[in-house]
Amino acid sequence: MRSGDPKALARHIVPLVRQSDVLLAVGPAFDGRDPSAPPQLLLIGPGQPPQGVTATVGAMRWGTYSVVGSDPVRLGFWTSQELSAIAETVDRLVLASQVSAVRAHFPHLDIRTRKLLHDLRRGEVLAGHSEAQVWRERLGLDQLHLYVAAIHLQRFAVRRRQVEGLLENGDVEDAGWMLSACGVELLAALLATIGETNPRRHWHPRLLRLNEETVGAEDTARILGLLRGGPCGAGGADAIHAALRDADRIRAGVLRRCPSLAGPSARSETVA
Repeated sequence: MRSGDPKALARHIVPLVRQSDVLLAVGPAFDGRDPSAPPQLLLIGPGQPPQGVTATVGAMRWGTYSVVGSDPVRLGFWTSQELSAIAETVDRLVLASQVSAVRAHFPHLDIRTRKLLHDLRRGEVLAGHSEAQVWRERLGLDQLHLYVAAIHLQRFAVRRRQVEGLLENGDVEDAGWMLSACGVELLAALLATIGETNPRRHWHPRLLRLNEETVGAEDTARILGLLRGGPCGAGGADAIHAALRDADRIRAGVLRRCPSLAGPSARSETVA
């Protein structure tokens, strides 16, 4: 059960929304992470927020906004110009995720941008339905899970090479801890294959538990083993090599679930 009615929460903002604006209810109450959490609102539009919506927390991207005649509301604001720039980056990301020859120029999407894309994909549209659909199509959000999987497979490739480099230098303990970082990236990629694109990593173990039946017991056990990889240092290099083989099996599983992703060996992949 959601903790509040988003339409009631937004009742004083909806009348202020312009024809070109989009208003969504987002946050943990709306993507399954925490149904008891209070809803948050996301507003997308040209220039500044609509007249009558005033930020009370400096110039933060997310802040508490006050609307005349209502209680303060937690609301984020992005401009349509910013989304247009993000769409261009997404176009490059799609190309890089599917064509090995351009992977060295893999574009960067920071966590704030990935959170925006996740919210726009999963949020409940309260106003501006047609504009929201335009943005979802322009940003290719039906393929967001592929973008996210590609990003984290890239990062896994980097971490894996670091593990091997540490082993070559005889630094078994640090290699064990770096193995945990491999697990973090593979967990995010694996979750993406089942449509879980939330970039907040502290939610990922919970999302894994919620989706264990879909992910499968075997891959769940392998991921959890990697996340606990730090202690592998106690088992020596052999234990870490065995864990890397499990990591490669998980990576192969991600590519099977997302066959449109180009998938060269994690050992030879070039990462920007």
